[in-house]
Amino acid sequence: MRTMSLPATLLVASLAIPAQAADWLYLTIPGDTLSQIGQTYLKNMRDWPRVQAVNSVSIPEHLPVNTRIKIPVELLKVTPAPVTVTAVTGNVRYKSGDGPFQALAAGTQLNGGENVLSGPRSSVAYRFADGTALTQQASSKLSFGRLAAYGKTGMVSTELSLDSGRLEARAGKQLAPAGGFKVRTPVAVAGLRGTDFRLNVSEDGKTLRNEVLEGVVAVAAEGREVSVAGGYGTVAEAGKPPEPPRRLLAAPAAAGLDALIERLPLSFAWQPVDGAGAYRAQVAPGVATEAAFAEVLLDDVTKEAGITWQDNLPDGKYVLRIRAIDSAGLEGANRDHAFELDALPLPPALLAPALGERRYRHAVEFSWAAAAEAQGYVLQIAPTPEFGDGLIERRLAAVTRHGETLAEGDWHWRAASLDAAGKLHVWSPHRAFRVQPLPNPPAARASAAAGQAQFVWSEARGAARYGLELGATANLSAPQVKQETAATTLAVPLKSGKYYWRVRGIERDGQSGAWGAASPVIVPPEAPADLVVQVGDDRLQASWKGEAATYLVELSRDTGFAQPLLSQQVNEIRATLPKPDAGDYWLRVKGVGAEGVEGPFSQPVAVRVEAVAPWWLLLLLLLVP
Repeated sequence: MRTMSLPATLLVASLAIPAQAADWLYLTIPGDTLSQIGQTYLKNMRDWPRVQAVNSVSIPEHLPVNTRIKIPVELLKVTPAPVTVTAVTGNVRYKSGDGPFQALAAGTQLNGGENVLSGPRSSVAYRFADGTALTQQASSKLSFGRLAAYGKTGMVSTELSLDSGRLEARAGKQLAPAGGFKVRTPVAVAGLRGTDFRLNVSEDGKTLRNEVLEGVVAVAAEGREVSVAGGYGTVAEAGKPPEPPRRLLAAPAAAGLDALIERLPLSFAWQPVDGAGAYRAQVAPGVATEAAFAEVLLDDVTKEAGITWQDNLPDGKYVLRIRAIDSAGLEGANRDHAFELDALPLPPALLAPALGERRYRHAVEFSWAAAAEAQGYVLQIAPTPEFGDGLIERRLAAVTRHGETLAEGDWHWRAASLDAAGKLHVWSPHRAFRVQPLPNPPAARASAAAGQAQFVWSEARGAARYGLELGATANLSAPQVKQETAATTLAVPLKSGKYYWRVRGIERDGQSGAWGAASPVIVPPEAPADLVVQVGDDRLQASWKGEAATYLVELSRDTGFAQPLLSQQVNEIRATLPKPDAGDYWLRVKGVGAEGVEGPFSQPVAVRVEAVAPWWLLLLLLLVP
């Protein structure tokens, strides 16, 4: 325990030991005798002659009624005056003497010599023999010293030591001349005289703050005593006398504080108090009575004129206590505000649809997390956040999913929990989402000519543009062509071959609808080019350029090829044909592609086959002179 300064220690001694001349006054009743008074009130019943001498009583066996008898205090019986623990919140431990610390529980009696430690967000309330009610606040260290009563006189002497932390008390009336309630601190000593007060010792033990709400507290240190009356406070620092009392700040106004709280987290706001640099806010169970704050559930300091606690309290009746704190750290008058918490079960946490989510099907499944203690839920779905016209409401069992079929458009949804009585509690925050199915696959068709394919499709509702894929396999796992267009037709240059293609609609935000089924398209070969025909002795030799797998070669006497003389299929870009009779002919070639699809013919080429004279005619001509 910290050592107090010498002036404070001397003052404790002078306050704790009654003056020898102090007398307690007893008012006689019919039948009183000095020996009876001695038996009832004196430490040694045989000391009654000393009482007779002090009061100059001539006949000790007969005392006049309503006579005041002076009894020296040092002759009075002194009996234990145990303190009863009435309430404990959180982590509070105590020990007696050199014993180990152990948990403190309501109902425990303390007889003096105990040390009590309260942890963060913890408190303990005590009831003293003289009726004093005292609460040790969070993070405080309190030691119990002398706890004595003077027999049946009603006088009680109490001495405590507060090393650090806070005390709040409503002290019972201290009866003269020996009754007294004193609290020692490392900085100063506070003597209480039937008062409602607070003491706050800083964590380092160097500063004491005392606030008096009613009655008087005498704060003494460094040889100086300051009397602090109700509505005032003082500050004492180590090595300095107490400061002159200053008026405490007024209590915050109760206007605007809700009497019924139906939503967590627990939150309050109040009007600022002039001169306040911070506020203390506390919550206790029960109703607004003097004993309400024997158990402190919540206790925090905030710089703002408002506070929010994340702690989940059970439903019930509570009291909010707020007070302003001035620049010296003195806490002002209390404002107690009773309220009822009726927030449980809490609304369920909404899962899906999420805020801003888009659903692509008219069938929408809603889901939420189960709320503790909820016996059922009410689900509301509406096209506006006001949940008015077009409202869909479903009263459900304790399930966490529900499906609805909704029209296309914007929607809002929220849910509330039902208690065991079927009462609806607070709504969850609402969430907006949109039902907008993706564009359906357009109806499409394709046509092909040599060198390209032409794709055409219908408009799809909601589509701003379209995507087309084309490849060599039906699953289009490796598309050779991927294009987008705002039009409903697209021409794509392609080599001869068989392809598969599909199309889908794309919305303005880039969302794509489903692909249509892959359809085949066959592009025929292009017309062969650079066709050349050579007339040999007994054959025609034709060659050309092209990329078809096979070709069809035709020979005709007319340019219209109405009745081809010859039609021959070859697998190369050349052909050897039998030489026809002398005359003029036309020859043309066309490619044959996949699945026998034929391309256009090449430009026809004129072929002249000359007549050849017999050998004997040629010999005759040579012999003629």
